[in-house]
Amino acid sequence: MWLSEFKVAIITKNAESIDSLLSQIPQFNTIDEMQEAFYLFKQAYQLLHDLKDETATTMKKIKDSIRYIESTNTDGAPKLDIFQ
Repeated sequence: MWLSEFKVAIITKNAESIDSLLSQIPQFNTIDEMQEAFYLFKQAYQLLHDLKDETATTMKKIKDSIRYIESTNTDGAPKLDIFQ
């Protein structure tokens, strides 16, 4: 059951579920279950690393956009007064 839930969390790229499942790792009864868990751990690690890189890239784009907006902003207060 745990291995199935862990697979679903990896496939759906659900970092919160992965974290939750990693905090409650069960005892595995067979070598096959241990090997499967090991490979799933590796996949989860790679997925979380990729998500971290993706987040860093997105944050950099946001920071660059903010810097651009700030550089094009005029010193005066913006006005919407069309009658002056």
